[in-house]
Amino acid sequence: MMRRQETLTITLGRVEVGGNHSVSVEAMGRVHPSRYEEALQEIEAAEEAGCEIFRLAVPDVDALEGLKKIKQKTQVPLVADIHFSPRLALAVCESGVEAIRVNPGTMGSKNQYRELLLRLEDNGCVLRLGANAASLPKTYHHMKPAEALFLCISEWLEEPQKLSFHNIILSAKSSSLEANEESARKLSRFFPYPLHLGLTEAGEGVSGIVKSTLGIGSLLREGIGNTIRVSLTSINPVLETQVGVSILNVLGLRKQGLEIISCPTCARKKGDVVLFVCELKKRLGGLKQTKPLTVAVMGCEVNGPGEAREADVGLAFGRERAVIFSKGIVERTVPHREGVEALLEAITSFTPFPEE
Repeated sequence: MMRRQETLTITLGRVEVGGNHSVSVEAMGRVHPSRYEEALQEIEAAEEAGCEIFRLAVPDVDALEGLKKIKQKTQVPLVADIHFSPRLALAVCESGVEAIRVNPGTMGSKNQYRELLLRLEDNGCVLRLGANAASLPKTYHHMKPAEALFLCISEWLEEPQKLSFHNIILSAKSSSLEANEESARKLSRFFPYPLHLGLTEAGEGVSGIVKSTLGIGSLLREGIGNTIRVSLTSINPVLETQVGVSILNVLGLRKQGLEIISCPTCARKKGDVVLFVCELKKRLGGLKQTKPLTVAVMGCEVNGPGEAREADVGLAFGRERAVIFSKGIVERTVPHREGVEALLEAITSFTPFPEE
């Protein structure tokens, strides 16, 4: 386990952020909170995929009313994202949400900011102070993005520090990997607050996933970051949640649920690995795995079980039969057509850790 940067511990409902606690995955809703039933469905789907903190844009009073109903129906910690309306931010403090995200570039006057901090304090609500390079106040436009992000956050921390308000999570985001990393490193070095990581406008599909993985993963490997969000252009928050969970799994920061590893296939393959993995994922569906489990699917005897010996359970195709193995040891062979059922049986019966 890589060493994490020391920070204060901030409580977001049932999730502890910072300190010695695990890095948490955040996702963001797509629908207007006034459509609260649809918003709840998004939250539930994201939670099923591994989301632990959920952010909702609250652009108007209708959204606020929906937010109140949503809060009554979910235990997932909520972050209300507020822009351009300090008065709305004050009202949101009374809704029961765990945190309010404030952007210095869209917040308004420092007097209004001070009033919000006092209201946050009264309601035990967390301040998510998040600056974005594309929406910084004009006074920072002449600076390099990383310098501007750091200075902006620094200046907006002066007021809460005067008030001895420390219930804060910081973020400084850019679509530039370099600016993103440099600003996060400086914030981590100078302030004791937990950091939320992500890139703005990361994009869609493969390019967005790759860019986010590099930008978030590089900082996590340095021990920086306490919550993450993969900001993908997608129709719902499930994919960004899955990518976020995968980043943490790959880095060894946390193992959550099932991880399927499979070979890329080549001319040596003895079975249809692609079709098999798709069918396996479909059959796994809502299977809840309380302990982490690595499942391997290999196309031939070269890749498995030898090269996949560290997998908890796995299947490797032979010419006519497939082998089911655990930790590199072959347990039995089955016909190809029985492979999915046999592997599912091995998954459900495997105990990752011996009972104490």
